[in-house]
Amino acid sequence: MTSNSPFTFYLDWKVGAQFAGLFSAHANGLYEEAGLKVDLVPWLEDARSIHEKVVREAGRGELCAGCAEDNLIVRQAARDGSVLAFGAMLQEPPLVLMSRPERGIRNIGDLRGKRVGMHPDGIRALEIILALEGIRLSELTIHEVGFDLEHLRQDRFDALQGYTMTEPVQLARLGLKVATLPIEHPRLKPYAQVYFSERHLLRNRPAELAAFLAASNAGWLSVCADPDSAARLIAEMMGTPTKAAEQREMLERVIPLVTGGRPIEQIGTIEPTQWRRNLDTYTEFGLVDRPVDFDEIVFDIQLG
Repeated sequence: MTSNSPFTFYLDWKVGAQFAGLFSAHANGLYEEAGLKVDLVPWLEDARSIHEKVVREAGRGELCAGCAEDNLIVRQAARDGSVLAFGAMLQEPPLVLMSRPERGIRNIGDLRGKRVGMHPDGIRALEIILALEGIRLSELTIHEVGFDLEHLRQDRFDALQGYTMTEPVQLARLGLKVATLPIEHPRLKPYAQVYFSERHLLRNRPAELAAFLAASNAGWLSVCADPDSAARLIAEMMGTPTKAAEQREMLERVIPLVTGGRPIEQIGTIEPTQWRRNLDTYTEFGLVDRPVDFDEIVFDIQLG
């Protein structure tokens, strides 16, 4: 491996506790020790998807990767085979619907007759889960929305998509405590922040991508061991050191998702059984137009 190989990693959101492991690895020199000069690039609204950025950079011979919701990776991999997943930052799904407690939304069936705001990357997952529960789309109203906490604060929707470790914490600090309902089903657990890269890059330079994943995993282990320091680091990176307590509260919610109750050595890995179940469900409900095998979507990276 070339010493200090440049490596661009595209985050699917802004700097925050949900990426604490990567920022910890960067700040503590773990990527440099692995022979990589990593640039962590926060999400930017510039009309280009993370998939497009990764494929473009790889086409130029650059070492790069990104993270995204699993359904986006599955659709792209099935469509043209340009990308593959190679790890999972979170071992449990973070997607939830947030609502005011007085709305009484405690299960999927309670969405009947409700106004639901969903981000573009979560709509298909919710639609599939509604179908699995025997609920017709005509029984509720789904609106595509962007990130805006005012949607709930101003009572524009009865329920709003979020991540269990971020938006509920932010809303509580703004004076609105919300109930959360996981967006999942035994046959579909939609994973977020999934590591992916361009297919040929994974096949031609697997050692460098494995080094990045191993260093990232080590970064998450350091966060689990010392969340206070991680919270201060993230707050400083955000330019708001006074928000360290808020980031610490988010980490309390992130860490169980990163570990998923599994052995430490499984941090960052993809669990084949659940992923195959997800793929079967995505195929059955038309997310992809043909059956897809696990090996078509996931690259078996070797961490040594």
